[in-house]
Amino acid sequence: MKKIETIFTHTSDNRKSGKLGIDEDLQLYWNGQQIVTEQRIKISLWVNIAVIVGSLSTFIIALFTVLIYFRKP
Repeated sequence: MKKIETIFTHTSDNRKSGKLGIDEDLQLYWNGQQIVTEQRIKISLWVNIAVIVGSLSTFIIALFTVLIYFRKP
């Protein structure tokens, strides 16, 4: 069991109290339970494809814009 040092306590108007703590590994805890500060997300294949297509089309538009800018009159 990790030693959790309390750094903040709070009591709400309805008399419920909570403690914010931190351990040696700098992980946050609320009432002894670890707070999840990062979490992986999964997106569908079609969203990934849409992001890739959108990125490629934006790159192509930017490339053509640069080429038009430097085109000799």
